[in-house]
Amino acid sequence: MKNKTFLKIIQPDDWHVHLREGDMMKVVTKFSSRINNRCVVMPNLETPITNSYLARQYKENLSLITAGLNFTTLLPCYLIDSLDLNDFKLALKKGIFVGAKLYPINATTNSSFGISKIDNIFSALEILEELGKPLLVHGEKVREDINMFDREKYFIDEELQIIRNRYPSLKIILEHVSSEYGTDFVNENKNTAGTITPHHMMLTKKDFFYENSINPHHFCMPVVKEESDLIALRKCACSGNKKFFLGTDSAPHHVNFKLPNMSSRAGIFSSPCSIELYVTIFEEEDSLDNLESFSSYNGPIFYELPINTEHIALTKETWVVPEYTIENNVKIRNFLGGKELNWKVI
Repeated sequence: MKNKTFLKIIQPDDWHVHLREGDMMKVVTKFSSRINNRCVVMPNLETPITNSYLARQYKENLSLITAGLNFTTLLPCYLIDSLDLNDFKLALKKGIFVGAKLYPINATTNSSFGISKIDNIFSALEILEELGKPLLVHGEKVREDINMFDREKYFIDEELQIIRNRYPSLKIILEHVSSEYGTDFVNENKNTAGTITPHHMMLTKKDFFYENSINPHHFCMPVVKEESDLIALRKCACSGNKKFFLGTDSAPHHVNFKLPNMSSRAGIFSSPCSIELYVTIFEEEDSLDNLESFSSYNGPIFYELPINTEHIALTKETWVVPEYTIENNVKIRNFLGGKELNWKVI
């Protein structure tokens, strides 16, 4: 499958991406569709996608952009405390929703409608378990006494473990796992998987903080952490562990909202070079033979969807990631913009 200058793999999927809405969606969708066959698109829009009507409306808008492309978008339902359970169940059965997304209240972008108490969604979780549909989790506990670097651990201990024990057959995906503690949780529990981003395998808190401010283009939720966490994530992704798969959490914001302080919007836009970043990481870990499992097999197997049949190829070629994505009224700083990468999609 590989040599030092060429790599061919089954077409990947991105199991966690933000396509946003409006002009932003028109600009960024083409970057996800350039290599992926399927993407799980996050529902935390300004008006969150909490019912089948909003889901259909959003998919119709996406279809206008993706018409003619071999590209499928999968949408989870944004869980809220007052969910319409009948609509939710029917939408899952019809395939309008691929599963459901748990956002703890105020944990990330557009999460003010999120869950205040997990007891409020037990009925929705019962439906997911009954239908064999997955729960996608933003795993952070937000509280004044919890350091931002410990939010994943507290959420696992105080929320997610309760869900895991109460619904043993429920498929759970801890998305954008960011800590060694998170990888341990995934490894130790049945019916549990995790997505891993490229930036959590390339950055630590030293890349996030500098002097008396932050690097807003390295600011994401959950935040990047210690080197020991980065090493644990690389081990899980690159070792062939079938419980982990590709999810970029590519999350664009206009540069005007990326400020060098904690008022910055959280999100890293990696779609213009996502698979190239993963290849770089796997090569550094001497694990290119395991890339295809992580990028193209583990995700669809967990979701119980077919493996893609097409392939993509990459060549060992130096190129520079454009510093910005600029189109119409949109200007986004690309992750590693202005830096050289050594692999390129043919």
